[in-house]
Amino acid sequence: MGFALQLRDSLQLRESQVPVEFANGDSLGVVLTRDLLAVEAAADTDMLTSILLLDGRQLRHGAAPNRPPAYCAAIDGADIGPKAGSCGTAAFSGRSVYVTDIANDPIWADYRDLALAHGLRACWSTPIFDDQGAVIGTFAIYHLTPRAPISDEIEAIQTITDHVARAIMWSNRPQDMSGYDAGNVSLPGPGLKLVTDDYERSSPGREQDNPGELLLNIASDFEALGRVIELAIDRLAANEPHGVELTSLRRARDATLKGAACARRVLGPNGKVH
Repeated sequence: MGFALQLRDSLQLRESQVPVEFANGDSLGVVLTRDLLAVEAAADTDMLTSILLLDGRQLRHGAAPNRPPAYCAAIDGADIGPKAGSCGTAAFSGRSVYVTDIANDPIWADYRDLALAHGLRACWSTPIFDDQGAVIGTFAIYHLTPRAPISDEIEAIQTITDHVARAIMWSNRPQDMSGYDAGNVSLPGPGLKLVTDDYERSSPGREQDNPGELLLNIASDFEALGRVIELAIDRLAANEPHGVELTSLRRARDATLKGAACARRVLGPNGKVH
């Protein structure tokens, strides 16, 4: 199976896990690290991956599970610009930058010695965009030998950046799951969407006028989330039947089902609050 196809399967599973991880209080860095570990595990070549987050005109460390820590620390806070290595240039230009040989590429002039000292010889960086089209970070693949990406890898890189963008944006608004697109995850019935906050903002006072409708929405949201968690449980159990994360996922599923049942119990059989 090609890298892009195998990666699509891995990230589809990650898509179903991310909302649960944030709900459990995991930080963005922890979630992104799991994403990158999934990417590296799916690859059929040795690669080191990283995510940098744009903070004003600087790139800050996001995640890099296997890149040398000293290198990560050295570039944390680096300015973006037209010749600022692969990531700084990608963030500045809003375009992918595939440097095949760090030792001889002029945009690496200020960082070449640092990269070579850690054995980094190629770096392909792609900007990460939010849903408004603004750059919010970069995803990069490093190799220890000079090389260019093949078409399968370029396709995979786009899949990765789309997934990471959703995770970053979701982390910025944990109270509203309507901003998180579950990608290719197929759900029976309603899609994944918690509508409570949007419902209240778009219809001031409506929740007081129609408490039954609000409770029905809440019950449906819990049930949709429960289906996503159940999907994650099934896929994780198939690959890691004794994985420690299964216990947390099952608890999260049970909690969502209890929440749905509670809301429907308040509604009563006639769909009215009693």
